[in-house]
Order: sequence, then structure tokens, then C-alpha cells
Amino acid sequence: MMHPVGWALDVIADAGFTGAELLLTHQRPTRDIPMLAAFARESGLDLPVVHGPYMLLLRSALGRDYRTKTARSLAIAGELGAQVMVAHAPFRWERRALGWLRDGEAEHHADACGVTFAMENLFPVRGRALSSVITPEDLAPYSSVVFDTSHFAVAGIDLLRAWDALADRVVHIHLSDNDGSGRDSHAPLGTGGLPLAAFLARVGASGFSGTITLELDCRAYREDREQLVGFLERQRRIAQALLAGETVA
Repeated sequence: MMHPVGWALDVIADAGFTGAELLLTHQRPTRDIPMLAAFARESGLDLPVVHGPYMLLLRSALGRDYRTKTARSLAIAGELGAQVMVAHAPFRWERRALGWLRDGEAEHHADACGVTFAMENLFPVRGRALSSVITPEDLAPYSSVVFDTSHFAVAGIDLLRAWDALADRVVHIHLSDNDGSGRDSHAPLGTGGLPLAAFLARVGASGFSGTITLELDCRAYREDREQLVGFLERQRRIAQALLAGETVA
């Protein structure tokens, strides 16, 4: 079930957040700059991060060609005034797109749009490394990185080791727990097996100045707005406390 963008931003604002990450999709409101600006003003939220439509369900959104999709996503992010555009890497067999990235063309487009092009770590699917960027080592060519905690969990990569390797290039964090099922579960903080208290304490102590999105599975609350706001507010408070190095009961 998809809720309208304006409704979702109001919920996020009521839960005490100051900003939201926008996912570009097939739906027109996610790409209508005046409409999005109006929604942001009405909710009182910033939209500092835009996520390009790289998921399989969005394969044809903004074009099927990786280069076209990325350039259009960067342009929208720039028009919206976002700071960061989250990208997924091409599949390993998309050699032209990989060469385009290696040649620095994505960063060139990003600079022209006034946006940071940031690469997100992905994970193996059924044991197969389809993406070209999964490990901290795979992220080495990218000057700006999106650090996804649940994706590292699925890939079997130690969270603290990954942070130590990437901290100086991380501009955005996708934060969630993971239930250990081998899938990207987006579990609520404190309900899975990740060492999020130690991780967030380290992030907070590092002086991290980037942005963080709580990327959570909210389906249990989607039919009850009041419960959804309460859930998101609790999760926000937990994240803030852990970033400050505080103990959460």
C-alpha cells in the first residue's frame, strides 16, 4: 500500500523528524518539484536526500538505461535543493554503466546539479553477488558513500569494521536492525541482532555531520496513523539516545 507523499511527510513531521528522504518512483508526485516543495513547506520538513529509482520494481522509472536514470535523478535532486542523491551500483554485467562511473561522469553530473552523488552498499541475493558494490572494498572507488546497516547484515559484514573502513566517506546512513533471516528485513531498532548501540555510539563520537534515514518496516502500523506516528517517534528517540552514547532500556 502506497500513501500519498503529502500524507507521509505529515506523519514524519508529527513523529518529530526534521527531514525526510524522497524515493523517486513511477508516481508523478515524487517528481513534481513545485508539488514537493509545497508538501515540504506545509509539513515543515526538509528534503535533503533523494533516492534514485534503482530497485527492480522501479526498473523502468526515469529510463531503463543506468546513465539516463542517474542523470535524471541528479537533476531532480538538484531542482529540489537536496544535498545527496542515493545511488545503487550497476549490476556486474552492466559494463558500460560501470565504465561510465569509473570515468567520473556521475560525479560530473552531480557537480553540475549541486548535489553529492553517493553510492549505497547492497547485498547478495540468494547467495549471488549481482550488484557490483557489496563490501567496503567495493565502495573504495567512490568518494561519497551511503552506509546501509541492514544490507551489511545480509552480506555478513561486521558493522563496526565496515564503519571504521568507510567513516571518512559516509555522507548518509540508512539505519535499521536486521532479523537474521538472510533478507533485508528493515527491522525496528533493538529487535534484531545488529550491534546498533555500539555502532551508533561510534557514529556519534566520530562527529558525523551527515544525514540519517530510519529505513524501517512500518507495515504493522500502516492502517492506524496514530500508532504509526507513535512507532516512528519511539524509534527516533532510540536512535537519538544511542547516537549520544546513552543506554536505552
